Order: sequence, then structure tokens, then C-alpha cells
Amino acid sequence: MLVVGGGPAGAALALLLARDGVAVVLVEHGRAHRSGPFETMLASARALLVRCGLDDVVAAAAEPDPLRHGASWGSGGLVWREPEAGGLLLRRGPFDARLRAAAAQAGAVVRCPAQVRADGDAFELRGEGGEERLHARVVVHATGRGGVRQRHGPHTIACTFLGEPDPADRATAVVEAVEAGWSWTHVPPQGPAACAWFVDGALDPAVRRAAVQQAFASARGPAARLRDVQLRFANDATPTVADAVPAVLSLGDAVATADPLSSQGVEKALAAAEHAAAIVRTALGEPACTERLFALHRRWELGLATAHRGTAQQWYGREDRFAAAPFWRARTVAVPSPLSLPEGHLQAASTLTMQPVLVRNGARFARVDGVRDSATGDERSHIGYVPIAPVLAAFALPRSLGDAVRQAGTDARLFVLPPRAVHAAMLELVRLGWLVPTGLARA
Repeated sequence: MLVVGGGPAGAALALLLARDGVAVVLVEHGRAHRSGPFETMLASARALLVRCGLDDVVAAAAEPDPLRHGASWGSGGLVWREPEAGGLLLRRGPFDARLRAAAAQAGAVVRCPAQVRADGDAFELRGEGGEERLHARVVVHATGRGGVRQRHGPHTIACTFLGEPDPADRATAVVEAVEAGWSWTHVPPQGPAACAWFVDGALDPAVRRAAVQQAFASARGPAARLRDVQLRFANDATPTVADAVPAVLSLGDAVATADPLSSQGVEKALAAAEHAAAIVRTALGEPACTERLFALHRRWELGLATAHRGTAQQWYGREDRFAAAPFWRARTVAVPSPLSLPEGHLQAASTLTMQPVLVRNGARFARVDGVRDSATGDERSHIGYVPIAPVLAAFALPRSLGDAVRQAGTDARLFVLPPRAVHAAMLELVRLGWLVPTGLARA
């Protein structure tokens, strides 16, 4: 297996599969990644790390988060979050290198720095050790933001600065909203602080520089008190979705990037590695399912990006002081109206088929009875803990929701469940377009 990209997603995937005895070659270009020097991981990520067997590796590559976290958002005051034990502070360069070293220790072949290109049915690797050719049954892209992309949010530029903090701001991390954008400032107990300003990427460069200067001038948190400030780099931070690459499994930012305001970038990468590892294990055992499994993983990645986008939109919606400013106006999203209860009779969409579907079962995917949508490729067995097939069976004849809930109560698979849970599952199927008003079933 060939993994291209040695950031958290690619390195963690190589580590997980090498532990299983899979022959893995991990290729990393070795150039500095343009991200802030500090990232934090919430204590809630511990369960993921333990489940993946990455807790010891991550703990050795990070340190307990000593920072006090706060936000100046929606008001001029600074609100501090309650201290949370178990969080981690990451320095991305050393953290990524430690993950790659752990992958190598587990048996993966790590080439860094190196480059790879397709050469017919093989791949040509070039690095410090010379050139080599290899064949791979599975090819994985964990290459970050490269490739052809579509923007899925307002154009945003992140300008990252380093500076000397005020001593009173030591050991803090603050998110602050101002008229021109927002900032995320990490002030470690020792050393320079890092401040990233997120501003409108559609601005002319000269206007953008003025916007950042305005942001510093109007800040009230740690960013306002930085001295000897120097721009480290500026990079595109727009949420994006990449085009699918045939016959390649893409994961992490190579599929979709999230608005930085949604946070949890490293945790998202490690979760993607865990899910992709289950995909690859199954594909190696069932090669005929490879394409289907890769498509399943892409839908999972896009669903995760959608969830993160919703988190960011909620944050933007809380800040109403600058609603008329261009930056905030572009990020104001109308609150969707609650899903209205469908009137009349409903029926299953004509694109649905009852058939075995692939669902996650521990470290692999397994076939279970479920439903597949031929229009989207989506396949599911349950909504929460409610099995879908018997719910749809309740609509074998067009029925209202109330009648269908009563009909579902006669099915042995459903009558043991609370009617409200079955009703909620039906509403989710309406939202998915799997239950539609009579006469409007999709062709």
C-alpha cells in the first residue's frame, strides 16, 4: 500500500495498518507545512486515541495543554472556558515527525523527503536514498489542500504572525472577533506567541494588509499586546472540497477542509485515519468491493466536513456586533426553519433498494441487511439504533406518519423500541429524501 502525505492523517493511517502487518510505504515531501506552530486537542479526543491505540504515541509527541482558553465573541468582554484536564498542546512539525517515526517503528517504510509520481501501472519514488519503483494494491492520498478544489464557503486568508507577548498573557489561548475578521492567539508559557488573523480573502492585497492592521488596532485580547510582530506566512483558509480521484482513497484535508473556526483539525485527521484503516483492511480482503468502499469513505469525510461547517456557522451566528461589516455579512447564514411535519401520505423513494450494505463493524466493514440509494450511493442499516428496513416496510402502502408509526409497532424489530424513536427515524428519512410525499417518488 502506498500512502502519499505524511501529516497526521497519512502518518496515523500508515501506523495503524503497519501494526496489522500490511506492507506500507509512506511518502512525505518533507517541506515545512504552512500552519500555525501550535494546535490544541480537546480532552474529548482521548476516547478516539485510546480506541485507535494512538494514546501513547500522541502523548509522547505532545504535552499537557497548559493554556487557559477564552473567547471575546458576541460582546466586548473576555469569557474564559472552564479548565479541562486531559487536553493536549501540539507543535505540529515535531508532532507529525513523531507520528511518522512511530509508523516506521511499526514496520512502515517511510520516505522523507521524497516525491512520487505515477509511471504506467507503477510508481516512481525519488528521494535522498535514490530512485525506486513500486506497485501498490491500494493508493492513498493524504496530501492536504493540493489538487483541484471547489470553495464551500467565503474566501478566507489566514495571516499568521509571531510576536513577543505581554507577560500577563502567558499560558493563554484566545479567540477574538473584530470588525475585520477574527483571530486565534496562542501564548505559550515560554517563547514567542502565535497570532493568526482570518480576514476576507477577496480583498486586494493592499486592502487586506490594511484590514489586518485595523484588526490588531481594534483587538482587546492578547493580540493587542504583542510586540515585535512579524508576519510568518499567509495561506488560503477557505473551506473546500476536492474532486474525487478515481481508484484512489483520499482522506483528511485531501477530501475536504473545514473552516478553522470549527477547530479540531488534528482530531479530524486522526478520526479520518481510523475510518480509512477500516476501509483499507476490508478492501484488501475483498478487492471487488474496493470502489464501493472508497466511495463510502468519501461520503463519510464529506459528512464530517458538513458537521464542522455547521459548528463554524453557529459560531459566526453568535457574533452580531459587526453584522453589517463585509466579513461578517458574507458568513451570516440564515437559520434553517425546523423540519415541518409532512402532510398527507408518504412513500419510499423509488431509488431505494433493500439489500446487504457495508457498515462499520469494529476494525472492518461487514455486510448487514439495509437499504441503498442508487441515486446517491448512500447505504445505511440504521438511523441511530432504529433499523431502517422495517421502518420503510411500514410505508409499503402510502401512509401518514402517524399511521406508519402504528404500523411499525406490529413489526417485531420495532415494537420493542420507543415510538418516539421510530417517529424521529422517519423524520430523518424525510430529511434524507428517502421518504417522499405520494406521487413524488424520485425516478
